[in-house]
This record gives sequence, C-alpha cells and structure tokens, in this order.
Amino acid sequence: MRAILAAYVILGCFFVAERRLRKGEHAKTLRRSAADRGSTTAIGAAFGTAMLILLFAPAIGRPRIGKIRGARIPWAGVALMMSGLGLRVWAIRVLGSFYTRTLQTAPEQRLVSEGPYRVVRHPGYLGDFLLWLGAGLATANWIVAAIVALPMAGVYLYRIAVEEAMLADAFPGAYAEYARRTWRLVPFVF
Repeated sequence: MRAILAAYVILGCFFVAERRLRKGEHAKTLRRSAADRGSTTAIGAAFGTAMLILLFAPAIGRPRIGKIRGARIPWAGVALMMSGLGLRVWAIRVLGSFYTRTLQTAPEQRLVSEGPYRVVRHPGYLGDFLLWLGAGLATANWIVAAIVALPMAGVYLYRIAVEEAMLADAFPGAYAEYARRTWRLVPFVF
C-alpha cells in the first residue's frame, strides 16, 4: 500500500513539473495545429483513464485478482517512475522554449539533438511511458499495470508517428539524418 501512495506523490510531482517547466504562452497553449492530428487529445484521454484506474487500484486489488506477489515489484515500479520522471524533466529542460503541449513548430525552432536527444528522438515520451508503467506496477496488480501501460504505449506510438512526420516536414533532410543516427524510443531496441 505504501508503494501506491508513493506513486500518487510522484504523479503529483509529474503534473506540477509539466506545468512549471513550460516556457511562454507558445508552450502552454492547447491550440492544436493540423500537424497534431488528435494526438494531444488521445494522450489526455489515456492520462485520464490511467489516473482513474490508479485511483481505484486499491479497491480493484481487494479480491486479489491479478495480484503480484512480493514487495519488490511495487517498489521497482516506484523506482521506474522516478527514472521516468527524471528523464522527462531532463528532456523538457533540453528542449526549453521548444517544449509545447501540442505538436507545433515555431518559426525560430531548431532541431534539438543534445542531451538525451543524442541517443533517443523522443526521450520525454520514454520518460512518460516509464512513469505510467511504474505507476501500474506500484499497484502490485498486473491487470492494473496492463490497463495503464498498454493504452499509453498505443497513444505514444501514434504521437511519435505524427510528430516524426511533422518534424520531417519542418526540417527536410536534417531530420532524416538525425533519425538515421538515433533510436526512436528505446536504445538498441526501437
């Protein structure tokens, strides 16, 4: 039960960090460009669903269906959340004013390829996924973890495809070269 409480605190820190690290109105707007193709709405729906499931996870786990035995997995989930949050914050800080809530590019934007972006094209999304997977594991219930992680993986794969199309249009040639030398999401895997 303590691991899920730690997960709730980390999720609170995540939402505070998301709000505080946005620089300027361009970064905070919810106005979507055509390039967004509904990906921001899909992520919001996945976040809302995940939060609802996590809120009710203790009650869902009462009948012991899907229970993960042992105390290590929930705390490994908390550690995964901390790693994901750290990666997300690092990625946001490296992007600086180019970090936006919706998919858009600014006239003065450049292709960012330093920090975690040297290795992975979407480290912020990897951080988010690790955060939500860890939250699911912190419940000590594999059914809750799957209900949280699978839709999140789906929306982020969609978001990545949409974002890569937008960036390829915004940075013709340069983005293709960048994509050739980096991993999309997980180093050495994808």
